[in-house]
Amino acid sequence: MGVAVSGAAVAVDPRMKARRIAVLREQGRRRLHILVALASVVLVAGVGFGVSRTPLVDVDRISITGGGARTAEILESTGFSTGMPMLSLDLGEAERSVASLPWVRSARVWRDWPGTVRITVVPRVPVAEVPATGGRIVLIDSYGYAVEWATAPAEPGGLAHVAVPFAGRLGDIHTAADGPLAVVAAMPDDLRAWVSAVTVDPGSGQLGLQLIGGANVMLGEQNLLDDKMSAVRAVLAGTELDCITEIDVIMPDIATVTRHEPCRPRG
Repeated sequence: MGVAVSGAAVAVDPRMKARRIAVLREQGRRRLHILVALASVVLVAGVGFGVSRTPLVDVDRISITGGGARTAEILESTGFSTGMPMLSLDLGEAERSVASLPWVRSARVWRDWPGTVRITVVPRVPVAEVPATGGRIVLIDSYGYAVEWATAPAEPGGLAHVAVPFAGRLGDIHTAADGPLAVVAAMPDDLRAWVSAVTVDPGSGQLGLQLIGGANVMLGEQNLLDDKMSAVRAVLAGTELDCITEIDVIMPDIATVTRHEPCRPRG
């Protein structure tokens, strides 16, 4: 037995219809908000990328402080040049690259908007020269870092000469020169003019000085260096230097002087 279906329209409660329309509208608004947000992100990214590639935010100037005559070397190390986009600069990598130069103690690189890059360098200061392989001379700072190759030996009274050979490369630390560098740090300027070399005995590790004229100063271990320097100065100021072969200030309170015999003082 069949069932008859009426073709008449089914009546819908107006409240349900209104609710359904409201839900559809809310869903439409949400989709619109999402589309607007996505479009905004794309627009901002596009504008930002475009602006970053325009001359408005290019590098107009690179300022280098502390490089002296070596600013070109610093600039080459960073890889920067005018006209590059400011936002694309890798400041951290540039800073590490500059700081890795053997003669640089520290470096700082930063942006100075709108178009300047600033680089500040603190250089290492040589305090002594050291003989190196191949007949070369290397300059080292107070920490023993090999800073640069010297073009000629230092003038008397200039950089101290540390007679401890160096076989490394620029940027290496000359650890064998620790004791002599402590002597250099304790040496007053007026005594430096008398000293031709700071020495260390390879067997005993005892420190010493070679004076201009040939006399040797025995300093002993790396202790009481200020007192030992004062004792050497007192000997040089109050003793006839002719024929002196050795000054022993290992015990600075009782410095001793040895002369060779026969002694023929200069007339």
